[in-house]
Amino acid sequence: MKQPFTASSSSSSLIRKARLSPYLFTLLAFIVFVAILYGEDFVCLLGQLDPNLDRLATRSEKRWEKLPFSIGKTPDGCDLFSGRWVWDDSTRPLYEESECPYIQPQLTCQEHGRPDKDYQYWRWQPHGCDLPRFNATLMLETLRGKKMMFVGDSLNRGQYISMVCLLHKLIPEGQKSMETFDSLTVFTAKEYNATIEFYWAPFLLESNSDNAIVHRISDRIVRRGSINKHGKKKLERR
Repeated sequence: MKQPFTASSSSSSLIRKARLSPYLFTLLAFIVFVAILYGEDFVCLLGQLDPNLDRLATRSEKRWEKLPFSIGKTPDGCDLFSGRWVWDDSTRPLYEESECPYIQPQLTCQEHGRPDKDYQYWRWQPHGCDLPRFNATLMLETLRGKKMMFVGDSLNRGQYISMVCLLHKLIPEGQKSMETFDSLTVFTAKEYNATIEFYWAPFLLESNSDNAIVHRISDRIVRRGSINKHGKKKLERR
């Protein structure tokens, strides 16, 4: 025969639940602690059972790993700006002018009749330390999913073109493009979802030399404090 439900039986049930709750809390805390402590071991074990999980973990690690864009390491405290130019015919030139289709006509020294090629073999050597050798593959991996922008005048444009020439040989023909939109030039590495860009702004501030083609003006005028015009364009490309 069932016992009738009474207030005393209800209160005893609540007491039992109250007694169990600290044990339940302790058990949950222990599970969380074990998961944190041995989480990587569990992932490794599951990776052996399921290869797909292991590949996912590897891709995640590569995504967060900061890759260098050069071989070797520059020592801490190295003054890169104090040094000299040294002759280096073992690793130079890093690219040939004739092999890069993106060099503008005004930058093609050899095509315009420069007789010597010695300028291609000089390398900057800081005092007391060495610069790591440039590695195009690692540079492209560093740029994966990102935008890199050069801003300035013809000097900066020359640096931009040199960067593109250093990298383009590693990218298949159908996976790269170069486009110009007024003051903006964009080189796209499609496989890497990356762009290397140049924005013509010779004074950074607004000036009467802002036209990327017609800018050879004898009396150049800069509008004081007018960073918004070019700054807005750079923010749009972020």
